Amino acid sequence: MGKNANTDGMLPKGWQKVRLHEVASVKTGPFGTQLHQHDYVQSDGTPIITVEHLSEKGLRHKNLPLVSDNDKQRLSQYLIHEGDIVFSRVGSVDRSALVKKDEDGWLFSGRLLRLRPRKDDVHSPYLNYFFHTKKFRHHMRSIAVGGIMPSINTNLLSNVFVQLPPLPEQKAIASLLEIWDTAIEKTETLITVKQKRFEWLLKTLIANNCSEWKHYKSMDLFESLSRRGYVDEQLLSATQAQGVVPRSTLEGRVMSPSGSIEGYKLVEPGNFTISLRSFQGGIEYSDHRGVISPAYTVLTPIREMADDFYKYFFKSHIFIEKYLSLAVVGIRDGKQINFDDFKTIKIPYPPLNHQVEIANTLNVARQEIDILKLLTDRYHTQKRGLMQELLTGKLKVNT
Repeated sequence: MGKNANTDGMLPKGWQKVRLHEVASVKTGPFGTQLHQHDYVQSDGTPIITVEHLSEKGLRHKNLPLVSDNDKQRLSQYLIHEGDIVFSRVGSVDRSALVKKDEDGWLFSGRLLRLRPRKDDVHSPYLNYFFHTKKFRHHMRSIAVGGIMPSINTNLLSNVFVQLPPLPEQKAIASLLEIWDTAIEKTETLITVKQKRFEWLLKTLIANNCSEWKHYKSMDLFESLSRRGYVDEQLLSATQAQGVVPRSTLEGRVMSPSGSIEGYKLVEPGNFTISLRSFQGGIEYSDHRGVISPAYTVLTPIREMADDFYKYFFKSHIFIEKYLSLAVVGIRDGKQINFDDFKTIKIPYPPLNHQVEIANTLNVARQEIDILKLLTDRYHTQKRGLMQELLTGKLKVNT
């Protein structure tokens, strides 16, 4: 690979800027009068895709409606073939997906537009990557018509501009980006495997052994303190994904209190917090010192324990089921429990060395997943940067 002479928006030598209708045909899906709800069949039919089936990775294969062979023949002009690209016609008009071999012969709905590139002019996978650039997606949203429900039509899509290098270079660019997609897909598959293993470990090490351990009422293991925090303490929030974290890291997602923090409770490293008024799924652990909303109950261990063991136990289904058995409908989407009832919940207290061993095993499994997720994020970032360079001609691929 090498640098192309692409400066000040000029196209590299051999590249051209064309409207889509010059290299592809665009067709709208069947009107509602052509396909009714009663036309769908339960099995042994041909899938018909709609907006919900579009993703950057391709077409989703879940929850596919089916039509009979007779309807497939009747609607044959709306078949999709390998290499076609389908666009959302309404709503998220910047969404599109490449049709692959497994989807050849399916149908597309009236909520979509089908783009069929001419193979002598354009390589479909290259065009698909071009359609997923940030700049192109922004342009599609900008040209959409309608207010509440944005939409595009064949004319609008046919007249958008695309940048095309010579066909061999299109294929080389697509091939390089497909390597990144393969690496991302394999890493995400490995994450799924590791997560299933982690869930198995949780069940094997905690749920399956829980009945054999000595149990104590919650207030024999923890005390609930309502120590008042100071005005200059950082604000904390309890999250299901990250535990108790500074609110500043959740900017834009969590509302900060207006005025005084009167009544806010002090949280210190090693404390656990739970919202008894709106339980969302477990008790959250804090590595931070700060103040948290009065809606939370702050729990401080009064027995020696492995914090990490209880991090996992308080997020396990066996604990959550115990909680929910005492809970009633609460505010928002959560559940509510009386504090006196919460104090009666029995919590296991395995021997300390067992707590440490279990926590260490689960920590290693969790770290493996976190590393893979970080790697996936980096792959995505690097791929986006590479797409920007390749699809604008700033970086040349050897053909």
